[in-house]
Amino acid sequence: MNKTKSVIKISLYTVAIGMAVYQLLYTQILLQGPTGHLITHLGLALTVVFLSIMYKSTGGRYYIALILLFLSLIVTMYLMIELDEILAYRTSIPAPTDLIIGGMIIGILLVGNWLIFGKTLTIVSIGAIVYLILGRYMPQPLTVPPVPYERLLMWLSVELGTGKGVYGDILDLSATYLFLFIFFGGVLDAFGGTRFIIGVGKWVGSKLRAGPAMTALVGSSLLGSVTGSTAANVTITGSFTIPMMKRSGYTPEQAAAIETVSSNGGQIIPPIMGATAFLMAGFANIPYIEIVKAAIIPTLLYIFCVFLYIHLSAQKMEVKTTSDVEVSGKSLLLDSPIFFIPLGVLIFLLIKGFTLPFVGFWSIVAIVVVGSITGWVRKDVSFIPIHVTDRVIEGIRSASEMAMMTGLLGIIVSAIITSGIGIKLPMAIEDISHGYLLIALVIAMISSILLGMGVPTPSAYVLVAIGAVPVLLAMGVPRLSAHLFAFVFAISSHITPPVAVGLLVASKMAGSDYWKSAKEAFKAAFVTFILPYLFIYAPGIILLPQANITVYVIQIIGSAFGIISFQFFLSRYCLTPLNYTESAGFLVSSILIFTSVFKGNSLLFAAGVFLFVVLVISQFGKKKIEKLRMNNAR
Repeated sequence: MNKTKSVIKISLYTVAIGMAVYQLLYTQILLQGPTGHLITHLGLALTVVFLSIMYKSTGGRYYIALILLFLSLIVTMYLMIELDEILAYRTSIPAPTDLIIGGMIIGILLVGNWLIFGKTLTIVSIGAIVYLILGRYMPQPLTVPPVPYERLLMWLSVELGTGKGVYGDILDLSATYLFLFIFFGGVLDAFGGTRFIIGVGKWVGSKLRAGPAMTALVGSSLLGSVTGSTAANVTITGSFTIPMMKRSGYTPEQAAAIETVSSNGGQIIPPIMGATAFLMAGFANIPYIEIVKAAIIPTLLYIFCVFLYIHLSAQKMEVKTTSDVEVSGKSLLLDSPIFFIPLGVLIFLLIKGFTLPFVGFWSIVAIVVVGSITGWVRKDVSFIPIHVTDRVIEGIRSASEMAMMTGLLGIIVSAIITSGIGIKLPMAIEDISHGYLLIALVIAMISSILLGMGVPTPSAYVLVAIGAVPVLLAMGVPRLSAHLFAFVFAISSHITPPVAVGLLVASKMAGSDYWKSAKEAFKAAFVTFILPYLFIYAPGIILLPQANITVYVIQIIGSAFGIISFQFFLSRYCLTPLNYTESAGFLVSSILIFTSVFKGNSLLFAAGVFLFVVLVISQFGKKKIEKLRMNNAR
C-alpha cells in the first residue's frame, strides 16, 4: 500500500503543479478557446481533488474517489475530443453519448462535493434538479414548463458554449480568476506569509491587556482574508489562541466565540476578502476595486465591535496577559516583505484597472520572487523546498475544490433559471413584503443565513444572489448595496446556529457549550447583523455618494457610537459593571443613535449621543468612588 501511496502522491504533485502552470500561462497566452479552457480547468481540478482524497483516505472513501477519478477522466477526454462537433452540431440535438457524459459529470460533482463539503450543498443541488424534472406535475404557480428530459439534461450538464450548466458562466469565474486568488493564498502561506500574519497577532497580543484574544482578532482576521474558510482558519490559529485565551482567564465559550468571529470576519477584510468577493465581482458585474473600497469602513466597524467586546471582557474578568505571546520585532520586520510587497503589487494593479487574471498572475509572481530571495538569504528561518512545495500543493487543492464546487453551482443556477423559480422567488418575496423594502430585506436576510448553513460562503452568496437580490434591485436598491447585503449575511451563517460550521469547530477545540458559545459570538460580532441594513439605508458606510455631508458624517460616526453603546449594554460593563438602569440607558442610547443613522435624523443622533455622554460621565463617577473605597479599605 505504501508503494501505491507513493505513486498517488507523485501523480497528485505532477497534476497539481501542471494545473498551476497551465492556469498561470493562460493569463498571458491564449492556449485554447474559452470552452476548451473550462473543460481543461474542471478536468484538472477533479483529478487533483480525487487524487488528494485517495492519498489521504483508505477503505470505502478511497475506492469512491478512485471511481470518480476514472469517470472524470473519461468525461474530460470525451468532451475535448468531441468539442468541435458538439459546438458545431450537437448543442440542439445531442448524441446519446453526450447525454451519458452529461449524466456522468452531474453524478461526479454531486458525490465529489459531498465528499469534500458535506451533504448540504449536494442535497440543495439534488432538490433543484428534482424540482426541475418533476415541477411539471406541481400546481400553479410552482409549475415548471414540460421541457423534454433530454433537453433538461443537456442544459444542466454539457451544453457547451451557451453559459449554462456545469461548463457555464459560474465555472468560468473559477477558471478565469477565482483559482488564481485562492492559489495566491496558498503560495503566500507556503513562502511565510502565514508566519508573518500570526506573528503580528502575537505581537499585538503581547502589548495589550486583552492579550491572547487580541492575538486571535488580529492574526485570525488577517489569515481569514487569505484562506476564505472560517473552519479552516479556526483550525490553524485556534490551536494556539484558544488554549492561550483559556489560560488567561477567558471562559471556554468566550474563547471559542472570539476565535470564530475573528476568523469569520477576515472574509470582509480587503483587499482579498476570502476570494468570495472576486466571485461577486464577476457574478454581479461590479469592478472589484469598487467592492474593496466599499468594504473599508464596514471592516473597521466589524473589527472595532469585536475589539470592544474583547476589551470589555478583559476588564470585567480581570484577564491577565500571558508570556507565551511574545514575538521578536526583528523577525516581524524581516518577515514583512513577503506579506506587504505582493499585497502592494495586488492593490497597485487593481487601482490601475488591470484585469483580475493579470493582477492574480503578477501578485503570485511577486510572492515567489520575494519569498525565494527571503528564504535563501535569511538564516534564522527554515526554507526547505519540499515543505514549500507541500504547502503550494495544498493551495492548489483548495483552489481545485472551489472549481469543483462552482461546477455544481452551475447546475443549481441552471436548474433555478430553467425552472423559472429564479423569477418566481423574487416575485413571491415582493408579494409577501407588499412592496415594503424592510420586510423584503428581512426575508432576504433569513434566506441568506439559511442557505449559508453548512455550505461554503461562495455557494451561499450565489444562491442568495439568484433568489433574493433581484427583488432588492427591483425595489430600487443599488447593485453594490444589494450584493453586499447578500454577501455579508452569507458570511454570518458561519456564526449563526444551528449549523454554524466555524463555531462548531471552535467549540469542540475549546471544550465549550455550543449554544453558550453562539451567544458570546453574537455579543462579539452583533454588528454583522446590522451592517447589511446600513448598506441599504446608510450608503455612506460603503462610500456611495451622499447629497448631504452631514448625513454622511452621521452615518459613519453614528454607527461607531451605536456599536459602543450597544456593546456596553450587551456586556453590562463600561468602566464599571452596569446596573439595570444603566444597561437600559445604553440600550436606549444605541437605539436612538442607530435610528438616526437609518433615518439621517440629526436630532435623534444628538439625543442618543447626549444620553451616552451622561451615562459615561456617571461611570467615571462610580469608578472614582470605587477607587476611594478600595483605598480606604487598605
